[in-house]
Amino acid sequence: MSEFEKQKFTVIRQLRNLCAHCAHDVSHSCRLKTIISELDNLSGVPLIVNDRFTGLLMNK
Repeated sequence: MSEFEKQKFTVIRQLRNLCAHCAHDVSHSCRLKTIISELDNLSGVPLIVNDRFTGLLMNK
């Protein structure tokens, strides 16, 4: 798993913990659920400089 994927899943897990419904996988609609979905769909080429993840080239 790339450094980008690790960071992405960490952020998604933290966002899920902000909403009690999302944390318990309850079917509902909230802004956090939308943001989590958008984050989950992010893809691109990781930019790595001197063995450190510095960003992401986004695909359109």
